[in-house]
Amino acid sequence: MGRTVWVTALHVEEEALVGKTVLQMWAEANEQVETITPAELVEEMEAGDVLLLDVRLPTEIDRRGKIEEAAPVPRQVVEWWADPESPYFRPDGVFGDFEQRIVTVCDGGGNGTFTAATLQELGYQNVATLEGGFYGWVGAGLPVVT
Repeated sequence: MGRTVWVTALHVEEEALVGKTVLQMWAEANEQVETITPAELVEEMEAGDVLLLDVRLPTEIDRRGKIEEAAPVPRQVVEWWADPESPYFRPDGVFGDFEQRIVTVCDGGGNGTFTAATLQELGYQNVATLEGGFYGWVGAGLPVVT
């Protein structure tokens, strides 16, 4: 809610000064991040050399299952694990190769997009997100493991 400002007998509502909305941030991330379909992801996985990151919470994965080849990396720790300058950097085959093809997956696409944008900001050069996330994968009739 804005504050009331009186200007020469006119009552004017001044807009509150705020940053971007989450929808604006998501739109910007969508502009910079490649989105691939479930069918395209299957092709990439069959060709090999793609790292699939499931950025959902462990409870979400436990409840719904996951794409078998996906490495669980909760969204809340991506920056810490992916940044070589971080004391929590995980160079254990998940992060560190800045040219590795990485595809992010979340429940519906939003957190996957934010994660992919973050990885790009950290210098990872070949990042995409799965269109529709895990729901898109399941909706395409593709297999999951529980």
